[in-house]
Amino acid sequence: MTKRIFFGLSGGLGPVLRCLPVAEHFRRSGHAVAFSIYGEGSAAFIESRGFKHLPDDDPTVPSAERMIAGGPVFYNLDHYYAGAGLLDPDFVQAWIHHRIRMLEKFNADLVITDMSPHTAIAARYLGIPVASITQSCFHPDGQPMHYWGRPPRNLPRVTPVVNRVLNRLGLPDIRRMEQLNAGTLNFIPGIPEMDPVYTNGVRYVGPIEYPAAGPAGARLPDEPFVLVYPGRLQDTAGATGLQLLNHVTEAFGGKAEAVVIAASDGLPERLKAGLPANVTVIPYFNSHMLQNCRLFIHHGGHGSCLSAIMRGIPSLILPTHTEREFNARKVQETGAGEYMLPGTFTADHLYKLALYIIEDGYKERAGELASLIRSRKYGGAREIYKRCMSLLNRRAMALEEL
Repeated sequence: MTKRIFFGLSGGLGPVLRCLPVAEHFRRSGHAVAFSIYGEGSAAFIESRGFKHLPDDDPTVPSAERMIAGGPVFYNLDHYYAGAGLLDPDFVQAWIHHRIRMLEKFNADLVITDMSPHTAIAARYLGIPVASITQSCFHPDGQPMHYWGRPPRNLPRVTPVVNRVLNRLGLPDIRRMEQLNAGTLNFIPGIPEMDPVYTNGVRYVGPIEYPAAGPAGARLPDEPFVLVYPGRLQDTAGATGLQLLNHVTEAFGGKAEAVVIAASDGLPERLKAGLPANVTVIPYFNSHMLQNCRLFIHHGGHGSCLSAIMRGIPSLILPTHTEREFNARKVQETGAGEYMLPGTFTADHLYKLALYIIEDGYKERAGELASLIRSRKYGGAREIYKRCMSLLNRRAMALEEL
């Protein structure tokens, strides 16, 4: 029997690339799939793969007086969502009710969320089972996002605002926003070394990659090169990707190493015009391009960290916000790379650390971890699909018995 599967995602390509392989399994089995995500680029990418995208077209916007300034540092999800407008009760009410109407109209049998709290709330209200795909720092039983230090006092909390809507919907209160990232099924698209969770209620499915993330035929240097991926040039934390590129081009400009920048957003004309001769720009990269890398310099995205490890390539991470610093610290703890916080280094320091990583034993340690991951035989996207279908079949049998 055909099922209707709804994916509620946050934004950016990271969640898209780990959810598309799951969606492909449902589509190949004849089920109907729809996505909703923020960001025109991500939505266009989903549609280019033949999937339906449902836009969040509610005109309600948060009041400027009830928003804090976004930035690269956030200590938990309450703090993060305070910068996204969830301190405004009117906005939260409209945000959640619009998502309820979206799920009702699509008539979803199963909801899969990846950092989409209003989707989780809407599904709970409608009695739709939820499968959560999330990183440990976003899970209520995971290692805290800022585990290396004590968060400051009196941070903003959006949970009381969200609880007002939950109460009106007849749903139980939450104590913190991370609870909305836990579902009927909980999947970690990674490994315990990168994503510690202190409960048995999650299943690690290993790294999930979407191989067709970029066009084939991008011209790459014949020699081993340094690959650079900045993520989005501008995001909620500011012009972080652009700053990363400025650091790298200043450090490597005119040096002997061949550098390839994968910039899906394109480059500003000013930066493009001043690129050194040893720097090449391509519009996208996929994980297979890592095979001929000497070093992967990137923003610390969860997928980027794991892709490098799976190819046995060392990383130099310039984490552009707190979640990515969490990932960067985990990579460093495994011995598969190093990190530098933006604003704490000179161009010469960046260049010399890059050479040190290339010449030291980081590649060997990344390769050892890659071998360990392969030996565990994680189920990946197919395991998520199989367990979701098992859940749906059990629910159908239970309904028949009523």
